[in-house]
Amino acid sequence: MGDYHYHHFLSSMAGVGGQPNQSPLEGPPQMSHQPQVLAMGGHGPPMPNPYQSLGYFTGFPEPIMFNAPKSQRSRRKSAPGLDHIKHRRTRSGCFTCRSRRVKGKRECLYPEPAPPKGSGGSTSKESSSTAPSQQASPTSSRGDDDDDDDRDSKLEPIMDEDEEEPQSTTSTTAPMFPLRRSSTTSSFGLQRVPTGYRYDSETPSFDGNKSSSPLSTGTATAQSHRPDWTFLPHELQFYLGYFYENITHYHYGLISDAGDFFRTTLVGLALRNEALLYAIVAFSAYHHALHNPHGRINEFLQYYNHSVNNLLECLKRKEKYSIATLLTILQLATIEEYLGDWVNLMGHQKAALEIFTQLFTPQTIMQSQTGRAALTWYGRFDLFVAIMGSFETTLPREWYLEAATYHDSCTAAEPDSVFWKFEACSAKMQLISMEMAMLYARRVKEEVTAEDFAAEHQRLSRCLDDWKNGWDPALVDPSHLVTDFSGSRAPDPNDIVNPFTSGALFQPPLFPSTVLTASYHSMSLLHDSQSGIRPTGEAKDKLREHAYKIYQIFEAVEFWSHSPPGGLIALQSALAVAALYVQRDPRHQMWIRRKFVLLEAMGYIFPATMRVRMAELFADDTCTRWWLPNDEGFPPLLQNIRAYADERNAMAATTQRDTVQQIRHVFSRMNIREAARKAAEN
Repeated sequence: MGDYHYHHFLSSMAGVGGQPNQSPLEGPPQMSHQPQVLAMGGHGPPMPNPYQSLGYFTGFPEPIMFNAPKSQRSRRKSAPGLDHIKHRRTRSGCFTCRSRRVKGKRECLYPEPAPPKGSGGSTSKESSSTAPSQQASPTSSRGDDDDDDDRDSKLEPIMDEDEEEPQSTTSTTAPMFPLRRSSTTSSFGLQRVPTGYRYDSETPSFDGNKSSSPLSTGTATAQSHRPDWTFLPHELQFYLGYFYENITHYHYGLISDAGDFFRTTLVGLALRNEALLYAIVAFSAYHHALHNPHGRINEFLQYYNHSVNNLLECLKRKEKYSIATLLTILQLATIEEYLGDWVNLMGHQKAALEIFTQLFTPQTIMQSQTGRAALTWYGRFDLFVAIMGSFETTLPREWYLEAATYHDSCTAAEPDSVFWKFEACSAKMQLISMEMAMLYARRVKEEVTAEDFAAEHQRLSRCLDDWKNGWDPALVDPSHLVTDFSGSRAPDPNDIVNPFTSGALFQPPLFPSTVLTASYHSMSLLHDSQSGIRPTGEAKDKLREHAYKIYQIFEAVEFWSHSPPGGLIALQSALAVAALYVQRDPRHQMWIRRKFVLLEAMGYIFPATMRVRMAELFADDTCTRWWLPNDEGFPPLLQNIRAYADERNAMAATTQRDTVQQIRHVFSRMNIREAARKAAEN
């Protein structure tokens, strides 16, 4: 991949060339009832990571340039003097052999028995929340009658090692398993959209909640069409079903979701691309484990490792880049963000940038729903890293300007569409954020005078306020403000805000206004903190107001019983910025720390660098290990995830030195000393 050796980066993550002590398909080693955790901040003894033996960090494989292309490798021949026995192809083989398309010499993981006839093929949140168990390799063959099982029509035959592999199986764009076709399914295994609607619909789902609002969301009103994945093994169906029912665009930190992209288009593409499929399944398994009282992370690790290895194989074959490759990298980057691993996230970001510039121009990427979604997805990573680290964005201004211009034109063409209004607001915010990042980077590199910096800083402050004040009235329609908090808990005397005050929370389809409002306040805090001017009394009051608006929004979303799934995840970055301005008394600080516990319980692990910064702010080194005293709210599963994430970060320090140097600047721009002084003056 050009000058950036992404395949080497993936190898360091997956350990594909090593000989692990235990197959990752077998799950992690048995842990004690109270597992130890990594010592952080000098508290407690060092801990051996329980996942070291999984083989995720066993180093690089042999140099890829010396691997012979598949077409040049000689097939294994039968030994002289022995009759060659042609083995029957089987459909009852294990997943390991099937994914490698060859039998034998590997640890085997067998599929779930087919469900009884008449039972549903997919699993939703109304079904059992228990993940499908995975059987150990049987000790004896089931015989030829296996071919009569119902699953035979769903699983592809496994090739013998000396069989010629069909050309169609060498590409990751082909489905893992043969698709069951019918007159109502497309080539992607997706239910066909009824006549009169288009599959690449511009209609958003927003939150997945029905609303009687008369607001228009676009020209089409067709409901989302769930992809058909019934040909997949049972456990993959389970996790895709969980993804479809429980994961939203808010889990990806995005404001809105064009045409229900994540649940339909993204999953539809994954059904044709194994690396993308397993990346999505891994993300779903991760969230399922966190919401399961008996959840473990070994299934997530298994699927994650499968995705990384499959992507690596694709790169080894030097296949032509596709949009599915780009989306796989973005999905893996999202997983890294959840694990608090911004070092590996930036590794994915570099690879995604190269694919972006090869597949698209700023103009062509706007011509499809998938391209626009990918740009917004990537742009979020690009802008966060740039602003927090005072770097230049990797995408030039033209990309963000083209997105803003495109969505403005769509708003003009469909003035009644609230969806296009949200997309235009979000694109404009990304453009302003990009210009802020470029200004901060120029100051760090001393490419701008103090006078010019101050003038541009003031201009961007006005742009940000004009953006917020210029929202279309339809996006802040007071009839959609949440005023009924019945069923919520009684106010807590230790609360620092009143979450039930009207005006902080919008109900669907205007919930994105809630997230955009929090984004406005957090960007205002970040921008004002970069001014370099000692704040006046009036400026301090303004900073307090921004911070407390974020606190109120966050807690209102937390306690409103109808908040969309992932709504708090979409607010986490705003809360992290606002936390710098919390008052320095125990009540305020403990409130913030409990919100961090809530977010980590949802799977969003804060980076170690950020935890160190917050420990400085709170003057409490124990925060680098956990947010609350005595491990309150720190269950074994979360301790294991933290240990795994911290081990990954430690390994990155030796394998990705350049990226580590860059990531040290991320969060370092959070001026803890100045923020603490301002908080103390509140």
